[in-house]
Amino acid sequence: MASALQPVQLHRCAAWCVGILLAVLAACSTAPVAPTIPTAIPEDVGLSGQRLSGIDEFIARMQREQKVAGAVTLVARQGRLVWLRAQGLADLESGRPVRVDDLFQLQSMTKPIVTVAALQLIERGQLSLSDPVERFLPEFADRQVAVAREGAPDGFELVPAVRPMTIADLMTHRAGFAGLPPRDSPGARLQRAAFAGLPANQDFTLEQFVARLAQLPLDAQPGTEFRYGPATDVLGRIIEVVTGQPLDEVLRVRIFGPLRMNDTFFRVPPEQRARIVPAYALKPGLGLVRLPPDDPAPRFISAGGNLFGTATDYLRFCQMLLNGGELGGVRILRRESVELMRSPQVDSIPVPFLPGQSFGLGVAVRKAGDPTAWLGSPGTYGWSGGYNTYFRIDPDAQVVFALFVQLDFSPRQLELQHGFHDAAVRAYLPAEAR
Repeated sequence: MASALQPVQLHRCAAWCVGILLAVLAACSTAPVAPTIPTAIPEDVGLSGQRLSGIDEFIARMQREQKVAGAVTLVARQGRLVWLRAQGLADLESGRPVRVDDLFQLQSMTKPIVTVAALQLIERGQLSLSDPVERFLPEFADRQVAVAREGAPDGFELVPAVRPMTIADLMTHRAGFAGLPPRDSPGARLQRAAFAGLPANQDFTLEQFVARLAQLPLDAQPGTEFRYGPATDVLGRIIEVVTGQPLDEVLRVRIFGPLRMNDTFFRVPPEQRARIVPAYALKPGLGLVRLPPDDPAPRFISAGGNLFGTATDYLRFCQMLLNGGELGGVRILRRESVELMRSPQVDSIPVPFLPGQSFGLGVAVRKAGDPTAWLGSPGTYGWSGGYNTYFRIDPDAQVVFALFVQLDFSPRQLELQHGFHDAAVRAYLPAEAR
């Protein structure tokens, strides 16, 4: 059986063929596959199959130039899947082709899911955006900030935080932790040193990770500066404290189960691990170099980044957001919560690889009228992961598009994400906007 689903094009029997192929794929897989989003041919939802093939052409060029081993790409519109394609190799060493039901390490695409779990608690009145973090994690009381001072011991002094960090600060990466953009500041140096001392095999828990973070001074005053770092991990620990359950169980019961995301795990069952796509890094002069594998069953459940999942499972999560918090008759969030999530909270994200973007709650949001922004509609939102997984949701056009690869992210190597983004957007934007 072919490892890729061809793009549906030109005639109506293609939609029937896609449904049959997805059913065959589910039957042949060694693991249960979640029911798929309904399929359609592009023209039925106002798209062009010919323009969609630009995604195929772009990924094929990346492969020819040995910039990526393989990829799964998808596009859905108006709740119907019109493009699901696997191209290239999952494993360069064995020559195994990539499949649409392969498991990808989602890395930071974990963060929007954890944000949704926190918003669920807010809806239930168990959490508030204005709640101080110390209400749930007392070790974060009486925060101090490391400020550089010439002549001071170790080159810095500690000053009191002007206010406690809040749940909103965690959701917008303004809690004061060090992160991106990088700084050679006292707080950043102390944070790097503290986490360099953790076991390389991540033999620690989320609770232990957050407890170590709480011992450190902050890098900035809470609420003042965007620093993309460990804030979501702290949010995940708060979810555990509020619910009295481990984070992986909370997500399974409240999000993955209801959405039938049956192939999304923090700990991949042993019988499914052959489906994990290995990660590579693009090294100058060496090409694609295989990275050491991440633990498929980590002790550390990172709210910020160690989920495994399939492309179609993540599509179900995205489609739920696009539908205003509901999918298949199951409501995960209120529509108002989704609107809040995609409403700008931070005007600009101060990193060069997210031009023209503001930040909502757990997602970047394309700004209107910013010439530096990538192609697309204002209000389009989404996020990406450390291995170049990438998704965007366009509420105006009712489109979800996503890329699943396992290539180590570098801010200097944006061609993959940028090229896929433009190819996907050109498939649905009107001609005058392309």
